[in-house]
Amino acid sequence: MKKCENCGGKIIFTPSLKGNLCQNCGSVFPVKYNYAFNKKDISKANYLEKDNFSQTLKSFKCKSCGATVMIDKTNPETSCPYCSESYLSPVAKKKLMYIDSIIPFEIEKNKALSLFKSELNKRFSVNKKVFAGVTEEDLKSTYINAFVFDFYVTYNYEGEFEYQHKNSDGDTITRYKKVSGVYSHEFRNITIEATSNLEQKELLSVMPYNYTSAVDFHQDFMNGYMLEYQDKILEKCTEKAENFVKKRVSQELLKKYNCDKVDSLSLNTVSKNVQYNYCLLPVYFVNKEYKDKKYRVIINGQTGKVGNLPISGWKVFLLILLSFGIVGAIILSIIFLS
Repeated sequence: MKKCENCGGKIIFTPSLKGNLCQNCGSVFPVKYNYAFNKKDISKANYLEKDNFSQTLKSFKCKSCGATVMIDKTNPETSCPYCSESYLSPVAKKKLMYIDSIIPFEIEKNKALSLFKSELNKRFSVNKKVFAGVTEEDLKSTYINAFVFDFYVTYNYEGEFEYQHKNSDGDTITRYKKVSGVYSHEFRNITIEATSNLEQKELLSVMPYNYTSAVDFHQDFMNGYMLEYQDKILEKCTEKAENFVKKRVSQELLKKYNCDKVDSLSLNTVSKNVQYNYCLLPVYFVNKEYKDKKYRVIINGQTGKVGNLPISGWKVFLLILLSFGIVGAIILSIIFLS
């Protein structure tokens, strides 16, 4: 990776400066933002490296969680962003799929930490003891891999839906409705994570990303950051996206027919056009161990949105008791007034 042109020192991409900052002499080197987020037909997938980018990185595998991470040669970070363990062993260089776009970090560590602490304080049901004393050192800045899809689909559908109906006596009756027809729709920016060490629900917890801020990939945005090697092939992620689309279609058809439940539904593809963008997304990982159990939370490195936080069992129990107490008080008040 690049070094400072003035002193040869280490440079790190700094969001507030929109450029690379030398950690030695303070020189700033602006990075050009070529805003673009173009998608291409899935049949034109390119598995070649881009500018031999991966050859400028060191590849490691975490012996604890199995994540394969890439680190630039000037990055002093040696712990895994996914689990914070320091068991990173060198492995052979990995080839990256052609990277189309990157969303650069916009939130710096101090701001991300502030937002994280604020979110901890706002959510009553969170177990705050897990992250007591969290510092900037606990935040690992990493780019994760994702495929962002557009689906243009037309389905022939046929099935049976279920809905609830009240008769004249006020009893709830279950009724069934046969449905059939043609459904066409365009689904945009379906985002599927492409790593084995991150679950889709974790990514969804910090969505959305603003893709209008995406830029053409350039490794200048990577200085000082980790990258998790993309190990879920495009075909597998496309299948996940298609399952998501079919679930959305089911939901939309339920609304259309004013029904509550799908008993059976057959979707036969009439036409389908799939486009994608292989994009790097910025996240902060916060890893902590509490009572011999490991916890992980992710933060959106673009918006600062904090993901799912660990729940305190006794606080949830207290909320349930409080809810029952309020309902009981209302019932007693109604009885008393009547």
